[in-house]
Amino acid sequence: MATTTAQVLSSANETLAAHASLIARVRASQKSHRRQLRQLASPPHEILRLPLIPSPPPSPPLPPSSPLPPNPAQKPVRQDLPPAKRARVARYANYVPEEETIRNDYSQHYVDSGDWPQNWVLGAEPERRFEEYPKQQRLLALKKAAVNEAALPAAYLTISQLSDVNPLKFDVILIDPPFSTSFNWDDLEKLPIPSLAADPSFIFLWVGSGAGEGLERGREVLGRWGYRRCEDVVWVKTNKELNRGPGTDPPTSSLLTRTKQHCLIGIRGTVRRSTDNWFVHCNIDTDTIIWEGDPADPTRKPPEMYTLIENFCLGTRRMEIFGRAHSLRRGWVTVTSEDLKLTPDEYRERDQAAPIDKETWDVKIKEMAQGGRCVVPNTPDIENLRPKSPVGRGSSSTGGGTGGPGGQQHRHQQPMGTGMNMMGPMGNTGPQNFNPMMAQPMNMMNMGMGGIPNVGNMGWQMGNLGGAGGMNMAPQNNFGFGGFDGGQGMMGVGVGPMGMNMAPQGGFGYGFEPGQAGVGVGFGPQGGGGMWMGDFAGAQPGQYMGPGMWDGSGDGMFSMNNLDTSQWGGGYQQ
Repeated sequence: MATTTAQVLSSANETLAAHASLIARVRASQKSHRRQLRQLASPPHEILRLPLIPSPPPSPPLPPSSPLPPNPAQKPVRQDLPPAKRARVARYANYVPEEETIRNDYSQHYVDSGDWPQNWVLGAEPERRFEEYPKQQRLLALKKAAVNEAALPAAYLTISQLSDVNPLKFDVILIDPPFSTSFNWDDLEKLPIPSLAADPSFIFLWVGSGAGEGLERGREVLGRWGYRRCEDVVWVKTNKELNRGPGTDPPTSSLLTRTKQHCLIGIRGTVRRSTDNWFVHCNIDTDTIIWEGDPADPTRKPPEMYTLIENFCLGTRRMEIFGRAHSLRRGWVTVTSEDLKLTPDEYRERDQAAPIDKETWDVKIKEMAQGGRCVVPNTPDIENLRPKSPVGRGSSSTGGGTGGPGGQQHRHQQPMGTGMNMMGPMGNTGPQNFNPMMAQPMNMMNMGMGGIPNVGNMGWQMGNLGGAGGMNMAPQNNFGFGGFDGGQGMMGVGVGPMGMNMAPQGGFGYGFEPGQAGVGVGFGPQGGGGMWMGDFAGAQPGQYMGPGMWDGSGDGMFSMNNLDTSQWGGGYQQ
C-alpha cells in the first residue's frame, strides 16, 4: 500500500511532538532536583550522620602449598620483521607474520590506493589466457581461421534503413542500446527484431550495470521479441591505466562501487549443444570478460565479445545494431545511428567495408553455404579439440558430426543397410520344452520404415536360453510382414535385455496394434546404430535411435514379459 505525502508529514509531526514533550519532562525534573538541592543545609549534617555502607570482607590468603602459575614464555624478538609486524607479534599471542605476507587483502588495498581488485586477475588478456594450454590455443587459431574464411566483408546501414533489409534473416543479433532522454526501453522494444531473427537464433543485449531496471526490462524486451533468456555475460572493468586514486570512482546509486556491465543472451527456437553442434559449440571462452575500457569512448564494449559470439554460434549471418565506425568487422552487418563516411584509411582498415546491398549480400551468403545451412564449416581438427557436453550413461550423441549439419532433419536422411543379423547361433537349450528355431531366414523385402529400404535376411538360430520357463516357440513361418511400405501397419518391435528373461543378446519380440502407423524398433546393447524410427502414435515426432536404440513410448510397444499373446495370431503358442 503506497504512503502519501500527507501521511509522511503527519507521522513526522507526531514524532516531533513526542520529542518536545519528552524534553519538557526532562527539563521539569531537572528544575525540581535543583530546588531540592538548594533547600539542603550547608553542610548537610543529616546526610553526614547516616551510617556508612559496610565493605565486603577481603578474600582469604592463598595457602603456602598452592603452586603459583608459571610465567608465560617470552617470545623472542624477531629482528627480521618490520616494526609494524614486531608490534603485532608483541601484542597478539596468535599472530603469525607469514600469514599476512602471503594473504593479499585487495579490498583494503582498494581503500588505500583506489585500485580495483580485478586488476590482479591472472590470464585476463585473451592472448595470455591459454599460455599453458596448447590445445586450446590451437583450437582458437583454427576457429579464427574458419570464421574468417566463411565471412563476407563488413557491411553497414543506418537505423532508418533497418526495415528495408527484409526478408534477410540473421543468426546472431548484438545490440548496445544508446539509452538517453530521447531513447528509452519503449523505443528499443519497437525495433523490428522479430522480422530479422532466424529460427533458431541468438541475441546479445547490453542492459547496464544492474543498478536500475536494466536486467528486468531486458528480460521483458527479449520476451516481446520472441526470445527467452538463457545466459548472462558480464564485463568487469579494470582501472590499471585510468586509476585516479581513492574517492574518484564514478558515481553510483548504491553503497558499493559498480564496476561491471551485463549482457543478456536470448535464444529463439530449440538448440541443444549435445545434438545441434552444426549451429552451436560449447563455449571455450568464459562468461566473464575483464577489460580496461576505452578512455576515448567510455561507452564502448569489449572487442572480445565478437570473438566470444563467433566461437559459440556458427551462424554466418551476424548483425550489430547501434554500432559505430570502430564496430565494423568482417562477417558482420553493422547498423549505425548515423550515416558513416569512411576515409580511405578507415576503408582499408575495415577490410573494404561498404554499405550493404541486400540482394548481393544474400547471394554471397548462399554461395558460401553451397546449398546447405549458413554456418561456419566444422573440421575434424576442431571437432576433436573443442569442448563437448558430457554424454549421460545409456545415451549417445547423434549430432551431425564433422561432415555437416546434424539434428532431426539430418537423421531422417540416414538409411539402414540391408542384411541385419539379429542374433548369433545358440544351442543347448536344456530341458525347457523350447522348440528351437531352425535357422530359417526371415525375408522382409522392401520394408519402408521411414526411409529405410531393403531390410532383409534376418537369419538366426536360438538356444542357450536357460530358464525359459517351458516356453514353446513355434517356427516363424506364420509371421508375415507382407512387404509393407513406410507408415503402414508395422508396430513396435522391441529387442533388449528385458526380453523373455533371456541373455542381453537375446530377447526378441514383436507387438502389433492394428491401425497404428509408423515403426518403432528397439535393439539391445548389440543392436545397430543411428536408426531413425519414424513418428508413431503416442511418441514425440522425430524420435530417433542411437547405439543401443531406445524407443518405447508409442502404442504397440510391448514389454517382452507378460506379453499379450493374442496379438501374435498363430505365431506364438503357450
